Amino acid sequence: MKKKVVLGLMVGTLTLGIGTGALAATGLEQIKAYLNSKITLKLNGEVVTAKDSNGKTVLPITYNGTTYLPVRAVGTLLGTEITYDAATSSVLIGGTTGSAPVSSEKLTLSSLGTSVLGSIAWHTKDPAETTYNGKDYKDVYLHNDPKKQGDDIQINTGKKYSSLHLELAALKGNQEIQIVDQDLTVLKKLSISPENGMMSLDVDVSGTEAVYVEIVSEDPGSALFVPLTTSYLTK
Repeated sequence: MKKKVVLGLMVGTLTLGIGTGALAATGLEQIKAYLNSKITLKLNGEVVTAKDSNGKTVLPITYNGTTYLPVRAVGTLLGTEITYDAATSSVLIGGTTGSAPVSSEKLTLSSLGTSVLGSIAWHTKDPAETTYNGKDYKDVYLHNDPKKQGDDIQINTGKKYSSLHLELAALKGNQEIQIVDQDLTVLKKLSISPENGMMSLDVDVSGTEAVYVEIVSEDPGSALFVPLTTSYLTK
């Protein structure tokens, strides 16, 4: 029978000798589980390693035929903020502001992968190229050589989504950007420069087969950075 993989919160090691009453008071229940080093994690087809906040590798845990993954480590791999609210004993996935949560209805371009990404020449996961302002976004579109890459990003929407949330930053040079659909109808326009920092743009993509993020004009030597882990499509 195929084992089911779920996100689980890995609780700290229990101190030996703790009583049953004390366990009940904390909401913890002692179980017998196993660290499973045989399981390989893959993100969009590529092998990845789950690590804790200190950079130490963490393993999945298998219990009663179900495999649990450490939620913070998985959140880091997906570019999703994970925090813990001690006051309410709540694990917060995607932060508390509601600005860009990732849920079953909001799917990051990184998680959708080749099912929507049509601009392979722009795509990179090279750690030397995926960091902006000290944050590693893991998976980005980077446009820094128009002669090799062309001047647009293609995102295949297939009439499945209602809106597109893009985050983007100009690494170098001023740029004029527009988003058009498959009929070349202009959906949005944006001026961007390095002084703006990371900017966000929301576009109505209802009924579109594909949308294109076009650089219509730019300063010489310009470079555009689009993190795929924080840009998403909404159904």
